[in-house]
Amino acid sequence: MQFTGMQGELLQCLQMVERAVATRDPSEELTGVYLEWSNEKLTVRATDMEIGIEAYGQVQSSESGSAVLEGKFFVPLVRRLPPGEVVVKLIEEQQMLEIKAGTGSFRLQTMAVEDFPTIGSDTKEPKATLPSGLLARMIRQTVYATRKDQGHSAFTGILMECSSGELRLVATDSSRLCFNRQSLAGGEDFKIIVPSRTCTELLRILPTDTESTVEISLVGNQVLFSLDNVILISRLLEGQYPDYTRVIPSSTEAEIVAPCSDLAAALERANLMGKKGPAIVTFDLEEGVLRLQSRDVELGESEETLVVEQQGPKVRSSFQARFILEMLKTVTSEKISFGLSNGLNPGIIRPADSQDYLYVIMPVRTV
Repeated sequence: MQFTGMQGELLQCLQMVERAVATRDPSEELTGVYLEWSNEKLTVRATDMEIGIEAYGQVQSSESGSAVLEGKFFVPLVRRLPPGEVVVKLIEEQQMLEIKAGTGSFRLQTMAVEDFPTIGSDTKEPKATLPSGLLARMIRQTVYATRKDQGHSAFTGILMECSSGELRLVATDSSRLCFNRQSLAGGEDFKIIVPSRTCTELLRILPTDTESTVEISLVGNQVLFSLDNVILISRLLEGQYPDYTRVIPSSTEAEIVAPCSDLAAALERANLMGKKGPAIVTFDLEEGVLRLQSRDVELGESEETLVVEQQGPKVRSSFQARFILEMLKTVTSEKISFGLSNGLNPGIIRPADSQDYLYVIMPVRTV
């Protein structure tokens, strides 16, 4: 039993699934990559039981077959094969898989196929279909605000909520909150919390072209993201997501409009003033001039000014520079709007030309 394919396509399938291969799991089979071939289709699968990814490619084969190989050896081998045709042959009596490419021939020990778990389900419940590039952008503009610990609290995931013809993504680590919404025609109502790791893996595999679509389905306590050549399934986080609408201020005392690139560059410089902890930047706004000040007692201090469009009175508030920079790096607009208030009232940042993406950030108390 064998199949013939191209090294580039085989590698592409393996690269899609390799991050789902278990690295520290007591179940040996989860450290493997599952291959199944039949006629002109190759299926490649990996799972660590938290997420599972299945990718598809084209091959030529006169017989069907399947095998499981240890991922940490098989994937690097295929990555290093020369471009061109690859012949893969299963030698059942020796429990080996032979890989031939160029002038090289390699044999790897196989693992038990029957022990490898399946992923996906024929009973999935499709909830929404949307452009894959749109979902990628929404994830990119929220996932950075999730809590970074390794627990399973709701704060370590992204809330995906569909209702009233809108898809909304929300993320928070209690110091900041991202909110992103987009119109969605034909979707059914659902509300789920997707782990941030799952969202990060989705960013790797979601096409960003204007033609590709992704289908979101629910299977029990799992979510399934389906594309033409790959599916990703993930466990959902349990628990109640906080009422994010109560965190978003209805207004701020003042508002500025500033070039995104200029503000980001100034904050990058101010962010250097953090020797042993996060750099804190004070925003001092008065008469269309924004003064950015940062100080580290062991390192030094910085100050620079930006001319901005201002509405409202003078205000003064301090924030972690890194938190603002992470948001600005996801903005595609030339200008941003920043709502500021005095003291410990939260700020609101959004693209100047959109109400659909906003970022609430809590200020920092300074002495």
